[in-house]
Amino acid sequence: MTTNAPPLSPKERYRLTVTGGETDRPPIWIMRQAGRYLPEYRELRSQHTFLDFCLRPEISAKATLMPIELVGIDILIIFNDILTPLRNLGLDLDFPKGGPVIANPIRDMERVKSLPKVIFGDEPVAESIRLVSRHAPEYPVLGFCGAPFTLAVYAVEGFVKGDKEEILRLVREEPETLDLLLEKLTTVATDYLVLQADAGGAHGVQVFESWGGMLLEDEAYERFAAKWQREVISQFRKRCPETPVHLYVRGSRNKLAAMDATGADVLSVDWNTPLTEARRATKRTLQGNLSPEVLLDPNLVPGAFEEMIRGFDWQQGWIANLGHGITPKASVEAARRFVECVRALGKEGG
Repeated sequence: MTTNAPPLSPKERYRLTVTGGETDRPPIWIMRQAGRYLPEYRELRSQHTFLDFCLRPEISAKATLMPIELVGIDILIIFNDILTPLRNLGLDLDFPKGGPVIANPIRDMERVKSLPKVIFGDEPVAESIRLVSRHAPEYPVLGFCGAPFTLAVYAVEGFVKGDKEEILRLVREEPETLDLLLEKLTTVATDYLVLQADAGGAHGVQVFESWGGMLLEDEAYERFAAKWQREVISQFRKRCPETPVHLYVRGSRNKLAAMDATGADVLSVDWNTPLTEARRATKRTLQGNLSPEVLLDPNLVPGAFEEMIRGFDWQQGWIANLGHGITPKASVEAARRFVECVRALGKEGG
């Protein structure tokens, strides 16, 4: 862009980046950017349960908006949790200290067959997105869901600390049970994304595959993860053709071809996947992928940032982000320095 061009709004910068247009600089957001590393979030969290944040739109919106002023990001992602829609399937979900817990996990065919058909109404997440858009109309707001296999891991395990023995048992011994569960979860995930785009007005959506890339390889990854990612994205695109889809896969390095084949508009890669390698695998917009550990120390950020983008042409379509969620012990100053590094690219390129 020419130096005398007016600065793009965050919405314009996001849309141009996703569609292959010319931008002044990369847009930036940070996975889990409204979270425990922010003192302001911790203060709000002390007054409410985590489920309050997911189910009460005014609280969700307040948390979602925090990173604008505190960190300086360009894109907002609604504060919620990938497991929230599992409540609509009758799963007893709670968030005690230490992570989510499902008290009645699904582990056999009879239970899968008994799951109810979910018909979403105007769920709290849609109102959360509308509230955020009213308060920050110049910012794009992302909705999100868990990929079917990732949702299945939580639904089957009940508690994800440990070896994931139950989900891997289904992979090995009861693949038909898992297939049917994934089919049902695909419908839930797709409908939940459509709700966020249609009723909420989300400007984009992200599908989180937190476990498929970590637990599955080769034929198993194709059958139980990639197939259902493609189905969610295909069905969503038929119903919301103008809304961009981001796909994040943890363990992405040897999954790039499968990610590209999903048709997602934006491929979000983890910190073990070099951006130059990801670019060779796809022409789609990329997102990522600084290691979350770098944000523990502000002094590490400039060098790690330079290493991350060495040999990578950000002007071919890149949304700057981490390669996984920011950690509770991250430094707010380090997050700000990451934002400053991204913004400096535009000054250099002008």
